Amino acid sequence: MAAAATAPLAFEHAFAAEAVPPVPPTIDELLKESEVLDSALSPDGGRAAVLVSKTVDGKVVSQIDFYETGTSAANKPVSLGELVVEQVEWASNDRLLVWIRMDKGVDGKPTGRWFYDEFVPIPVRRIVSVNADGQDATVLFNNQKGLTNRQFNLSNVVDRMNDDPRNILMQLWDTNTEAQVLYRVDVYSGEAVLVERGRQATDGWFTQSGVPVIRYDSNPRGTTVTIYVRAPGETEWKMFRKVRRNELQQLADLEFVAPTPDPGVILMLSMDEGADMPSVRKFDTRTMQIGELVAEDKVRPIRGVFTDENDTAMGVSLSDDRTNYTFFDPKLRAHYKGLNTYFGGECSVRPFDVSRDHKRFIFDVSGPRQPGAFWLYDVEKKRLELLGEKRPWLTEERLAPMRALSVNTRDGKTITAYLTTPITPASGRRPMVVLPHGGPEVRDSLDFDLFAQAFAAKGWLVLQPNFRGSGGYGKAFADQGRRHWGDLMQEDVEDSVDHVIAAGLADPARIAICGASYGGYAAMMGAVRKPDLYKAVVSIAGDADLDETLAFSRQEDGADSRTYAYWVETIGDPKVDKAMLAKASPALRAAEFKAPVLLIHGTEDTIVTPKQSRIMAKALKAAGKPCELVEMKGVGHRDWTNANWKMILEKSVTHIQKAFA
Repeated sequence: MAAAATAPLAFEHAFAAEAVPPVPPTIDELLKESEVLDSALSPDGGRAAVLVSKTVDGKVVSQIDFYETGTSAANKPVSLGELVVEQVEWASNDRLLVWIRMDKGVDGKPTGRWFYDEFVPIPVRRIVSVNADGQDATVLFNNQKGLTNRQFNLSNVVDRMNDDPRNILMQLWDTNTEAQVLYRVDVYSGEAVLVERGRQATDGWFTQSGVPVIRYDSNPRGTTVTIYVRAPGETEWKMFRKVRRNELQQLADLEFVAPTPDPGVILMLSMDEGADMPSVRKFDTRTMQIGELVAEDKVRPIRGVFTDENDTAMGVSLSDDRTNYTFFDPKLRAHYKGLNTYFGGECSVRPFDVSRDHKRFIFDVSGPRQPGAFWLYDVEKKRLELLGEKRPWLTEERLAPMRALSVNTRDGKTITAYLTTPITPASGRRPMVVLPHGGPEVRDSLDFDLFAQAFAAKGWLVLQPNFRGSGGYGKAFADQGRRHWGDLMQEDVEDSVDHVIAAGLADPARIAICGASYGGYAAMMGAVRKPDLYKAVVSIAGDADLDETLAFSRQEDGADSRTYAYWVETIGDPKVDKAMLAKASPALRAAEFKAPVLLIHGTEDTIVTPKQSRIMAKALKAAGKPCELVEMKGVGHRDWTNANWKMILEKSVTHIQKAFA
């Protein structure tokens, strides 16, 4: 009897072992809104708040989960109903700020404005301050009825004023004066008091303990920024420098990154003369002098500074295959090393919030197979607790892994490229999509990537090369790409493709190329240089005529601007490099295309004018080449909505899939 009873159990075990293979995510799943939107740690580390979005009976409702850290007590959820909540942040140990978005008014009609004969939806954003139990809610700016009646956005906090638990500093665009203004707002009463008014050209301020010490004014396109400085106690602004704003919307030559406990002294990220990597130094607003060295790294560029509640710098973030942090405190450095080991070295582990005593942290963890999660870490107990995963349906086994490749170039150099491999089994070589990044002075890294996952879900390899001219590797590496858009930078992409083909991974008969911004240019130029290699081309907001690119910058930014000078140095001089610019312009070589081209461009793009894609489409049509131009009405160069992303990904997949068939 015992033997007879054992046999069915063994059979059941064997049957259960035949696990269902994981299914790659759909585009809708990749774009589905996160369930966990934000988290925050109170200054004393005693409370954590986690913002959750759930679907209940077909309706999306928001909820804040309050945790008493260091205890085994269950979380205390506070339901906010169908309110759309975007962010939470502690203003003090017992007062929480909640960012709310409203797409409809009390009458149920969409919020927005009429421009000529077209209604443009504009959400209304407000901040509500509540106690740690979700009670005693107060809407900020409640004493400024004129502002609340006419302002769509009253949600921009620029300084939490850590030494003042009652007040915060907020910035808004005053539609009456058409200028940015600063208000000090009481988080208990909601009352707002005007602090400062900028000029019409003012973008914003850098503040220290609620005091504006740096002001940024920019040209209409936002590409050239004038920096003004004013020390605490002074009344007049002094001009410090004019700089270019780069592709990441940061100041390219220097960046003020953090305040310090010393009034008037702030930390800046700058490039010392002759240096290859930026360093962190102190900047004195009283003398406008760059002074004491705070941090440097000879191998990896520093990207930013992480500070605590007292405005004391705790460490720096570094550009690497994954975002890494170096803590100044050796003990915290050891804890951080242990956390990276826990996550298998596969994720970027970013300090997101920290208590005043440095005993508790919230870390934001993401990687190629982890679209984001918040973890609470207790330093003394060495305890790590998951607060919430942003997209729990995108499990690790459903997402495609990504790995770094070391690519030898034809001129004897070495670059890094990243290869994403589909989870679906395949016999033999796979199709591959080459995905050059934008910028060009930015970089790709080992992290979650919508394009890579969407393409890998179709069974395609995805290759992302960090060609010379990319950022994130130091000044010398970026400089190697100057005036080499049409040759050296393209050669690095080609050598990366050859590397994967030579490894027996990619099918040379099924290669496509897709990119956005500079990546869109690289995609089109790749099809010019290698017409027999690429079977499909997708260019999103890409430059097609480099002479036109320079003329646009010259017209919009000014012939004597730093921005125009940068593009002349980076692309070429239209006065002396005319032949080179023509050779490197895909629109002037449309007859050489063999692959069908998909062009996508926003009609309100002020960085790469939509004229570029129209020029390309016209040239391809005149040459009798297959081309489709899709224009996104009212859309700019970046900050795409989910609807924009869905269209871009679906169009791109369909276009490439047809070519691979």
